[in-house]
Amino acid sequence: MKIIAITELLLLFLLVSSSEAMIESCESLNEHLTPCLTYLAGMTYKPRPFCCEGAKNIVLLASKSIEDKRIACNCVKTLAQILIPKAQNAIDLPKKCGVQFPFEISATIDCSRVI
Repeated sequence: MKIIAITELLLLFLLVSSSEAMIESCESLNEHLTPCLTYLAGMTYKPRPFCCEGAKNIVLLASKSIEDKRIACNCVKTLAQILIPKAQNAIDLPKKCGVQFPFEISATIDCSRVI
């Protein structure tokens, strides 16, 4: 009986917490892309495992709601404006890491259109 009650409480906690925005700040989100900077700048041929792990984390964080997708998009857009990544590497990153970003890694993307 107690195990069922604990399980129900855990499920309730997960449901309540999953409805909130997951992305707290661009700083926390951009930390996931930091291992990708050498690849995005064209300094390496392929993304390193830590880069792909970070890319996967961004997709997970951005997949909770449209608000999260737009926040993540704006964070990545701002980072791209500062770093000016090699365009083809930015396009190829999700595919090379085996993830599907809900937006392009681009300094010119219109994040208000991300759904």
